[in-house]
Amino acid sequence: MYKFAIKNKVYHDKTVAWLFFDEEKKEYEIRVPEDTKSNEAPLIIAAFIEKNQRVIGKEWSLRWVRERVIPPDRQNIGQILRENNMKFYDEFPLLVSNQGRSCQDECYLVRES
Repeated sequence: MYKFAIKNKVYHDKTVAWLFFDEEKKEYEIRVPEDTKSNEAPLIIAAFIEKNQRVIGKEWSLRWVRERVIPPDRQNIGQILRENNMKFYDEFPLLVSNQGRSCQDECYLVRES
């Protein structure tokens, strides 16, 4: 099991959530601390906070991950995979290699375990 802090640079590198990845099941889960406000979190996570949901299940957690990585149908995906020493598409190594960064917010991942 991998655990990552989802940090927001705008809010002094505050941990706004945790992302868990079960390597055996290939499943993600996001957990949000009680002190995180919706304006501090990335968009999908913020929507759950507004509904007072602090645990985001595997389906929506995967959607959040997929928003932060290169999509599998990108035109030059073969070249991208070769440059990342990958033989096939897998979100997890792509997520880790770019620290989960997105151009839509200032959040990034830090591995905790």
